Amino acid sequence: MSARDHVRERFLQLAQRRRIPAAAAEEGLRLAGVLPDARAWRGFLERLCAYGGALACAAAVIFFVAFNWQAWPPIAKFALLQAVLVAAAGLAWRLGTARAGGRVALLFAMIACGALLAYVGQRYQSGADNYQLFLAWAVLIFPWVAASRSAAAWVLLLVLANLAAQLYAGRFSPFLVDALAGDGGPHATLFWLDLAAAALAERLSARLAEGGAGRLLPRLAGTLLLAIVVVGLAGAILDGGRNAGAGYWVTRAAMLLALAGGFLFYRRRRDLLMLTLCCMAAIVVATAVLLRLLSEGNGGELGVLVIGVFLVLASAGAAVWLRRLQARWGAE
Repeated sequence: MSARDHVRERFLQLAQRRRIPAAAAEEGLRLAGVLPDARAWRGFLERLCAYGGALACAAAVIFFVAFNWQAWPPIAKFALLQAVLVAAAGLAWRLGTARAGGRVALLFAMIACGALLAYVGQRYQSGADNYQLFLAWAVLIFPWVAASRSAAAWVLLLVLANLAAQLYAGRFSPFLVDALAGDGGPHATLFWLDLAAAALAERLSARLAEGGAGRLLPRLAGTLLLAIVVVGLAGAILDGGRNAGAGYWVTRAAMLLALAGGFLFYRRRRDLLMLTLCCMAAIVVATAVLLRLLSEGNGGELGVLVIGVFLVLASAGAAVWLRRLQARWGAE
């Protein structure tokens, strides 16, 4: 736990015990730099508007090319996309990635690179698979992402890698349900990819330059990994792994170890948000086990009652455990 988190927890505990008034605790947190002041809010809004503007401008360029698809010759569309890409990259080089403007310009250049690749693939039909577009996009922008020190750029790379993996596996779903259905191939591809991404994100969390965004990328990668683990384990439990090979069960065993390891790692990291998500994932998996047992025993209406009671008790137990952890970390 960082010094700022320690100060925050200590002030909150003193306020809960009524050692100090709530107003005094809030003022103390503000003076300690834990609560955002006007300057912090202004910086947050500036970053939000800058990245939102970059995404809007990138979408505008893409829609502008699509609107003039028939009216413009191919060379004009190539020239426009290349000019936008070069201008954005040049502005990022001029400003530098140490400044927020440089990181925003570099993110815009990454999106423009994808638009240019998509147009090349549309103009010159090569018969390539869809996943190759996202894979080539991710590979080409990786040096920029590594140099950007931007959480948003790493998030874009993570999204592209997952899209390429889903399309390569032959199933695509923005909610992972259809993508993770079947004989386990998509499970293995996405699981190992996002496990590596979560580990890399943890290593990069302290190096990201954007204020307050150090834990954004690790938490996003960890949440995506937990979603894959929950769907994979719950599916294996309910489906029973019929006609599954050895690789299927190896992946499921690795998923179970990843879930258990998540509890140990995030407790050591003192990340209460990710511990909460791990508890939710464990409750879902345990509920799937209970459903499987009750379905084999023909529980009927009694089974529904048992599951309801289990969910209440498991959620309450997780909440009590998390509260005790929070109090213990605040007292240290």
